[in-house]
Amino acid sequence: MNNSFDFLINNLTPDYLLSGDTILQFIIIIGAVGVSFFSNEAIKKYFISKTVKKSETILSGIIRIVSPLVILIILYITNAVLNEYQLTNILDIAITLVNAMIVIRLSIYLIRYIIRPSESIKALENIISIIVWVLVALNLFGILSLVGIELKGIIFNFGEHEFSLLLAIQVVLGIGLSIFTAILFGQFIENRLMKVKELDMNARVMISKVMRIVLYAVAIVVTLSSLGLNLTFLSVFGGAFGVGLAFGMQKIASNYISGFIILLDKSIHIGDILSIGEHYGVVTVIRSRYTVLKKLDGIEVIIPNETLISENIINHTLTDRKSRISIDVQISYKSSVDKAFEIMLNSARNESRVLNDPEPSVFLMKFADSGIDLMLSFYIVDPEEGSWGLKSDIYREIWKEFQKHNIEIPYPYRTVEIINPEKK
Repeated sequence: MNNSFDFLINNLTPDYLLSGDTILQFIIIIGAVGVSFFSNEAIKKYFISKTVKKSETILSGIIRIVSPLVILIILYITNAVLNEYQLTNILDIAITLVNAMIVIRLSIYLIRYIIRPSESIKALENIISIIVWVLVALNLFGILSLVGIELKGIIFNFGEHEFSLLLAIQVVLGIGLSIFTAILFGQFIENRLMKVKELDMNARVMISKVMRIVLYAVAIVVTLSSLGLNLTFLSVFGGAFGVGLAFGMQKIASNYISGFIILLDKSIHIGDILSIGEHYGVVTVIRSRYTVLKKLDGIEVIIPNETLISENIINHTLTDRKSRISIDVQISYKSSVDKAFEIMLNSARNESRVLNDPEPSVFLMKFADSGIDLMLSFYIVDPEEGSWGLKSDIYREIWKEFQKHNIEIPYPYRTVEIINPEKK
């Protein structure tokens, strides 16, 4: 196939490009692309209708190569027929590029299937495959080597060191590729760690964070070493970074260190219910720098980890997920206290969320000015679901039963005495 690329480069003239043989090959390629475009959706629907649920993984991979596969089949058939009558260098090149596209798409899909990366990485799959394919095409045409020679001749100085523009581009691309690879493997390790039930959730999160940092560092060092760079400059960079960290990044460093402390001392877990200042909610995410608290109204609050270390935090589920809820009721002095006790207890026991162990309890709190203060106390195991709706249902049931049994809820009486009334 390299002969076809060399032949095209050496004969890239108007006469060759406008010849009948060349135009015919271009028409075949355009026709193959058109057939692929119009048949793409129909072929996908056919595969989806014929595929059982167990084969969805294989189907997803096939769908990714439907378009180039249709083009490839058409090009192979026409190339085999046309090769008997004329040269088919253009078709040979097109077949090579389409094969490269199929291999690249399948490779990226297999990597994603094995590693199962995040949604942000999945969104970049098409962009990555196109970039890789373009680079392969430029390399096959010999353009990359020519560009490399030109870039290598552009020299600039950095301190006492001399670098070429080609080396600078290689460093940037190499570090980007190595970090992307580290992200993929970090996601792979995290996915596997999250399935290890023998480890505590905090331990799993902490190990995955440490592994990501190690992978990033190793990826960058390996990339720079493979490009032949002297790594002694990293010590200078590390010193400058340390000074900058000490003066300008104290808060950021404090949040990261606090995040690891939280994961190590196990004072906060994912799923815990916290009260942080005016915020009350469920911990949904623990990151290196911050923790996400989802309030009962659905609003998510981002709390810097330093706040969780330096301020007083109420963890309602640190050792026990049971949460106590109390309901205050006042009855008149004319009503039966025992009957009110019975109604309040039954109202709580009839609710499915109220636990039977510990049992609901009713207490007589005090004899107030207007009536007798009672308190109903009970426990639930799912405080993250909120308590307003539950308390509302119990209050309504108590009110209904109080009306049936003539138990009054008093209102305050006031006696106004007029001293020295005006004479009429």
